[in-house]
Amino acid sequence: MSLSACGVSLRRGGAWALTNASLDVTPGRLTALVGPNGAGKSTILRVLAGELKPDAGCARLNGAPLTRFGVKELSRVRAVMQQSASMAFDFLVEEVLAMGWVGADDGRAAAVGAAVRECGLNHLLGRRFNTLSGGERQRVQFARALVQISHRDGAAAAADARYLLLDEPTASLDLTHESLVLRLARRAAQRNVGVLAVLHDLNLAARFADRVTLLAGGAVVAAGAPDAVFTDAALSGAYGAAIRVERHAQLQRLVVHALDEDSNEGRPPCSLQ
Repeated sequence: MSLSACGVSLRRGGAWALTNASLDVTPGRLTALVGPNGAGKSTILRVLAGELKPDAGCARLNGAPLTRFGVKELSRVRAVMQQSASMAFDFLVEEVLAMGWVGADDGRAAAVGAAVRECGLNHLLGRRFNTLSGGERQRVQFARALVQISHRDGAAAAADARYLLLDEPTASLDLTHESLVLRLARRAAQRNVGVLAVLHDLNLAARFADRVTLLAGGAVVAAGAPDAVFTDAALSGAYGAAIRVERHAQLQRLVVHALDEDSNEGRPPCSLQ
């Protein structure tokens, strides 16, 4: 079972945004999607969400073409957190969270309550969404996505696969909440959810991801475990800059440095929490 992009090519604005790109989102794993600006990360996520139709190739849900599924069917098996966290109407935080629920009404309160506790949002209840800071809005939208994938019909088994698609979920967040959101994403993966997260911070990807897909110029240039994808050569080639990857002995994980062009010393990594 998986949510997959199979040889997808897509033209946007007269240029190819994706070229023969393939990607699998597998239940039980957190896959980080990384690459430079304009690499096609958000575009392929939108293809997997069913929002964009490719010019070639296709997206598949558990082996079936995504085009076979209606909006309501998709909403029951996948949740999407987009980059933009604005809303036209000024809903209360708890109303935004409740919008994620797609099950029977009698389960909504429990699902919303669980997301509030997990994401630490109690102090935001009663607030208007559009009065929140950018980081607070991100956390509410992430919690809304968690509410959506917590859906269970009475007859549904715990083994049902669901998918969580996160486009830059750590944008605008401080260090503490970056870690919290990605820990919760990993916890969701442990509940048989396939998680795909577009991340700009390569150190966060190295810390939390089970698998990494590296995009550059609309094409997949590497995919696999972080140790296999995060190499000096692969990252330097994709980003067009000198990048060094080292294993930090105390943290026991990879650390990625962008090298200073004026010296051979590595800049401090973006995040070492």
